[in-house]
Amino acid sequence: MLRRYIGTKEFYKSVMAVAVPIMIQNFITNFVGMLDNIMVGQVGTAQMSGVSIVNQILFVFYLCLFGATSGAGIFTAQFAGNRDSEGIRHTFRYKAAVSLVITAVGTAVFVFFGSGLIDRFLQGEDTAGEADKYLAFGEDYLRVMLIGLLPFAVSNIYSSTLRENGETVVPMAAGIAAVIVNLFLNWVLIFGNLGAPKLG
Repeated sequence: MLRRYIGTKEFYKSVMAVAVPIMIQNFITNFVGMLDNIMVGQVGTAQMSGVSIVNQILFVFYLCLFGATSGAGIFTAQFAGNRDSEGIRHTFRYKAAVSLVITAVGTAVFVFFGSGLIDRFLQGEDTAGEADKYLAFGEDYLRVMLIGLLPFAVSNIYSSTLRENGETVVPMAAGIAAVIVNLFLNWVLIFGNLGAPKLG
């Protein structure tokens, strides 16, 4: 009776083989943002505040992409289970189209309304000078992050499709490589190491 609801060892092994790499990849994705905040925080509080605010705004964009691709991903997983390659291609094209639209809309919002969105987080600041500094650092950081929106969307399409086809190790390995590259470039560019300009 209990076995009907708990399942077999083989079932749990197959579930964990898929779930653990996905958990690690999601941890890595969130760890990158935290790493940015920590390293920028060593430069100054104003810089860290600007970066932290922008990361919260970008998180909404990431959620939109995740929701759009995850909805289609349910069908991708079903098509993969049926070995329906044409169905997988259809869902992949849908993911690409909707991700492109979300990225275009998101980029337009950040370009035209980014300063206003950041400023909404600074309404409670006591001194105008401090708020202006936070706003300026946030705007600088947002301009840099805009470059990565499209590559992030493309990598999200591929990694989600791979996961839905049962291939979870490749996206996890790519996520680990991204953390290492991010950490190295932060160390070089934020602190001005290896002869690079100190961008802060």
